[in-house]
Amino acid sequence: MTENETTPQIIHLKSESNNRTALWVLAGVALGFLLPVCSCVFFVFAAAASLGTAGLGSATADVGTGDAVAIVRVEGAISSSDHVDDFAAQGAISANVIADLEAASSDDSVKAIVLRVDSPGGTVTGSAQIHEAILALEKPVVASMASVAASGGYYVSAPTDYIIARPDTVTGSIGVIMQIFNAEQLATEWGVDVITLTSGSNKALGNSWEAMTPEQQAILQAFINESYDEFVRIVAEGRSLEEGTVRELADGRIYTGRQALANGLVDELGDLDVAITKAAALGGIEGDPRLVEYERLPSFSQLLLGMSSRLFTSDTDRLLQTVNDLTTPSLEYRYVGPGA
Repeated sequence: MTENETTPQIIHLKSESNNRTALWVLAGVALGFLLPVCSCVFFVFAAAASLGTAGLGSATADVGTGDAVAIVRVEGAISSSDHVDDFAAQGAISANVIADLEAASSDDSVKAIVLRVDSPGGTVTGSAQIHEAILALEKPVVASMASVAASGGYYVSAPTDYIIARPDTVTGSIGVIMQIFNAEQLATEWGVDVITLTSGSNKALGNSWEAMTPEQQAILQAFINESYDEFVRIVAEGRSLEEGTVRELADGRIYTGRQALANGLVDELGDLDVAITKAAALGGIEGDPRLVEYERLPSFSQLLLGMSSRLFTSDTDRLLQTVNDLTTPSLEYRYVGPGA
């Protein structure tokens, strides 16, 4: 963890007063940026004075004692990053999830972890990074699947000690996808002549402005097949299944929680409370466990820099980023069907 990244904060789930205070401070700073300059300066300094009472960057006073189960969330699309993002509003950034797992691992009071998964998956790299972090843990981990735990969402669940899904959970979707937009006809219709100069015939592989050759399709298919083989291996090892059995299940289809149970992809049907009870049992906790989550709250300087970067990003910048996302091929463990 670098000096620019904040240490995860311990949050006692049954006490949210400090969290509410912190959120009011964040909202205040955000509002301050929208006021005239003079008001903004006054408001920002007022918020700075309030940080001492908000408990930012430190453990809450009423975290309690006793053995605990930590809840680490993988919610939204999975993406890859080597740096914690304190401002991430949505999505499962691998660095954030890993930071939470490491915090739970180093917390002596935490005897087990519940990995709460509500994700259609995402990038191959991000999923692999989270998977590797789970394998490195020496504490029992129970995966608790919410509405969707498909593709990469299942990938990160596979190495856990026990998997619990709801009967109506959408899971499975074991496979790899790469989407490439072919805008060649669109460019022709609008009279756009795209000239691409390259050093080799496959340098512009996946270029949206020209059709792929059979050779290029074969190159990309080889990438997909390699990632698919890795996915199959991960599931076979995590679920103690024969590779041939996994390949029969891994044609990309989705399963309900009930179907996944019948096929050996999950261990039990139940909700989050069932997963907490199971994790406590695996961790040797007697009675009701204390529950903790970890959350990163930015320092004051990070707050100012992060807020300003988001407020002053131009529409042109956002448009260019969208175009780049659409035209850059991405290898993903992602479910793209209904409800994703």
